[in-house]
Amino acid sequence: MRKMMKCAAAWVLAFAVALTAVPVSYAEDSTGNPEAEYTVPYEAVEEENAVDQESQNDLAGQDDQNPDSTEGSVLETENEKAGAEENVAQQTTPGEGVETENPAAVDPAVESEEQTQPAEDTQAEAVQQQTETDVQEKATPETEQEAVLPELTYRTHVQDIGWQSWKKDGEMAGTSGLYKRLEAIELKLSKSDYEGSIEYQTHVQNIGWQGWKRDGQLSGTQARALRLEAIRIRLTGEIAEYYDIYYRVHIQNYGWLPYVKNGAAAGSEAFGLRLEGIEVKLVKKDEGTAPAVGYGFLKNVLYYSGHVQTLGNVKEVKSGSVLGTVGQYKRMEALSVRLKGMDGYASGNIRYQAHVQNIGWQGWKQNGSSAGTTGKALRLEAVQIQLDGEIAQIYDVYYRVHVQNYGWLGWAKNGAVSGTSGFGYRMEAIQIQLVPKGWKAPGSTAHAYLKKYTNNELTYSGHVQNVGNVAAVKGGATLGTVGKGRRLEGFSINLNDSADGLAKGSIQYRAHVQDIGWQGWKQEGTLAGTTGQGKRMEAVQIRLTGELASYYHVYYRVHSQYFGWLGWAKDGESAGTSSLSLRIEAIQIKLVPKKDSQSAYQTGKAYYNTYRYQNPKQYLQIRHVQKTLSGGGYNLSRGYMGLKVWYVQRKLGLSGRRAIMDSTTINAVRNYQRRNGLSATGVVDLATWKKMGYSESAWYHLGAYASPLKTNPASTRSDCIEAMISTAYQYLGNPYIIGASGDPNHGLDCSGLVMQALYSAGIDPAPVSPIRHSRPGYEYECRNLWNLPMKHVPYSQRQRGDLIFYKSANGTIIHVAIYLGNNRVIESWPNKVVVWPVQNSHRSLIAGVARPFV
Repeated sequence: MRKMMKCAAAWVLAFAVALTAVPVSYAEDSTGNPEAEYTVPYEAVEEENAVDQESQNDLAGQDDQNPDSTEGSVLETENEKAGAEENVAQQTTPGEGVETENPAAVDPAVESEEQTQPAEDTQAEAVQQQTETDVQEKATPETEQEAVLPELTYRTHVQDIGWQSWKKDGEMAGTSGLYKRLEAIELKLSKSDYEGSIEYQTHVQNIGWQGWKRDGQLSGTQARALRLEAIRIRLTGEIAEYYDIYYRVHIQNYGWLPYVKNGAAAGSEAFGLRLEGIEVKLVKKDEGTAPAVGYGFLKNVLYYSGHVQTLGNVKEVKSGSVLGTVGQYKRMEALSVRLKGMDGYASGNIRYQAHVQNIGWQGWKQNGSSAGTTGKALRLEAVQIQLDGEIAQIYDVYYRVHVQNYGWLGWAKNGAVSGTSGFGYRMEAIQIQLVPKGWKAPGSTAHAYLKKYTNNELTYSGHVQNVGNVAAVKGGATLGTVGKGRRLEGFSINLNDSADGLAKGSIQYRAHVQDIGWQGWKQEGTLAGTTGQGKRMEAVQIRLTGELASYYHVYYRVHSQYFGWLGWAKDGESAGTSSLSLRIEAIQIKLVPKKDSQSAYQTGKAYYNTYRYQNPKQYLQIRHVQKTLSGGGYNLSRGYMGLKVWYVQRKLGLSGRRAIMDSTTINAVRNYQRRNGLSATGVVDLATWKKMGYSESAWYHLGAYASPLKTNPASTRSDCIEAMISTAYQYLGNPYIIGASGDPNHGLDCSGLVMQALYSAGIDPAPVSPIRHSRPGYEYECRNLWNLPMKHVPYSQRQRGDLIFYKSANGTIIHVAIYLGNNRVIESWPNKVVVWPVQNSHRSLIAGVARPFV
C-alpha cells in the first residue's frame, strides 16, 4: 500500500508539470465555480505517458500480492487523502490560524490582488503550488500521518453451541470451565492500510494438521464432533512487516497456556486434549505492549513400556497412560522410557532408575533402556525419573506408582523417589506425565514415597527401681527387668522421622502411677512416671499423631507383677493394670505398618482393672488377697472340736478318740488341773495349755489357720482350680480329725480340707471358717458349704474342681469331696486324706455337685 502511494504521488507530479506549460482558459459552470479547460501539447502527453508507464510498472509488482486493480488502489489512495484532509478540518478549532481551502471563502482583497497578475502566470502558479502540496502530503512519513489501524476479528465453533459471535482483538473465543471442545475457527483482518493476509491452520482430532486457511475461511470441522487440539496463526504480506500476531489457548486439564506468536504452534499434539478457548492479539512491532511468550505448545513425546508378572512385555503407552495392572496383584518387573518425535521440537533426553527386590537401586538408564529385571521374578519397588536438556526447560516430568496394599501413591517429579522401600511391597502399575514447567501436579503429591520405619528410628529409655536411669533400647527390645521383682518407675520415647519417605508425626504417651493415677500426655523425650519417689508405674498408654497414625499402629506390652507379659495393646489403649496395686517391671514398643499382618500381636488381654478371672456376681467372689483369721485363742469347753482338742487328748493319753471335748476328755482335764495346781474347771484355757507344754503361738495359730494364697490377679479359672487341688494334695495321707482345719502338718476333716483348698485359690467361704468349725454344733460344715452361693450343676456335668456332696440314707448331707476328674476325688474320710473313686462302698449316695469356679 505504501508503495502504491509513492507511485500515485509521482504520477500527480508529472501531470502538474505538464499543466504549467499549457495556456489555460477558464469558464464558469452553472454554479459559478471555475473549472479549468485546457489543451495538452504532444510533448507533454509523451512525458505524461512516460511517467504513467513507470508508475504502472511499480504497481505491477504489487498485483501479484493484491488482486485488486491499480485503478482501485489509486482511487483508494485519493479517497484516503480526502478523508484525512476532512478529518483534519473537522478536528481544527476555528480561530487557530488554519486557512480554509473553500474557493467561496477567499478574502475579496486577496482575490482582487490576484486579479492584477497575468492570468496565465496566476493559473500556472496556483496549479504548481497545489501540486507541490499534494506531493508533499503524499510523501509525509507515517509518524506525521497516522494510518488506519487494522481490525482483527475471529470466531469459534463450539461443541453443543455452534458458531459464537465474532470477537475482537484480545477477547476470548470459546469457553472456560464448561469442558466444551472447539471444533472450528475463522479469523480475518479488515479496515487496514496494509496489504497482506492472516493465515491459520489447526490440528484436528483423528486428522492432524490441516492445510493453511486465510481471511475468514473455516479451519477445523463442523458436524463431526472432532476437537481442535492445536493452532498456528501468521501474517503475510506488508502487514507482517509492521505487526506481530500473538495468541494463546485454553486446553483441557491445563487451562491457559502461555502466548506464542507468528506461526508458532499453540495447544497440544498427541495428548488427546481439546482446545476450549483462544485469545488472539495483533500487536504493532516494537510497541512494548506485547504479552510475554512461553512454551505454549505441548507435544507428547513421552512413551513407556514394561515387563509384568505372567504377562511378559506389555505394549508401549504414551504420557499419562497406565502401564501395568490394577487389581490383579501382579508385580512390575521392568520399565523402559523414551522420548520420540523430538526433531524440530526440543532437544534433551529422559533418565530413570529402579529399586528392585533383593538388589536395591540399579544404575540410571535412559532413552528406552530397560530398568529392572526380566526372568528373575523380582518386583520393582520404587523408581526415579528425570528430564535433561532443553526438554527439561519445557516440562516437569511427574510420575506415580500403584503399590501393593496402598494403591496409588502421590505424584513425584523430576528425579524424586516414587514407591516404597523396606516394606517388601510390589509396584503394580505406573503413570508418567509431562506437565508444562512450573504448572501444578496432575493430582495430590502427598506420600509419593513411603519408607518403612526400622527399629533404629524408635528408641525408649527409663528409670528402674534400685538401678536408676537405664540406657535407651531400640524398637521391639525390652526396657526394664524380668524376674527380678523391680518396678519400672518412668520411661520416655523418641522417634526420628527425618529421613525421606518416613511418614511424619509424633508419638505421645502417659503412665498410670501408684497413688497418682493417670498423668497427662507426654511428648517425645519427656519422662512419664516418676523418679526418686519410689512409686510404681502400673499401666501405660501410647499413641501416634499426624500422618504417621494413618500408616502405622504403635504396639506395646508390659511385664506386670504376677501377670508376666500381658498381651499387646495399640494406639492409645491401656497396657498394664489399675486398682490391683501391681507394678510394671518391663515394656516393649514397636511400630507396625497398618497394611502388614497383625496376627503376631493378637496375644490376649493387655490391661486389667479387675482380676483376670472372676466368678459372676451372683456366686462366691474371688479375692486374690491373703486371708487372715483372728479369734483362734478360744478356750476348749464341752463340745469343742479340732486340732487343739486333738493335742490336749494326746497330752492326757486319750489318743485315738474323736477330737471332741466329751465327758471323758473333760474329766481328764480336771484331774490334770488338780495335779498341777490349776483351777479344776475341766475347761482348757491358755494357762492349762501352756502347763501342758504347748506354746502360746500354737494356741492362737492352730485354731485360726488359712492356707497361703496361691493365685493372683492374673490367675485364670484353671489357675484357681489347680491351686485348690494342689493345696488339697498337701494333706494327702494326713489323719482325719473331726472339726479340724489347720496347716498341712496336721490332720483335718472333709470340710476343713475344702476350706483350706478354697483359701489358697482366693475364695473365702465365710461364714464357714476353721474357727466356727471347731465350735459345738458345727461338726457338719459340709451342709453349710452346700448352702453357699455356688453354681449347682447336675452330677452328669461334673468337672475337675467341682465339690461333690454326699448324703445319708435319709437325705441329710454328711460329707464333701473335691472332684479330680476321671471319677476320682480327694477327700478326708475316716481315717485319713485319700484319693479314690467318687463312689465306693464307704459312701455312694450323691447329694449334688457345686462349682466354686464358674
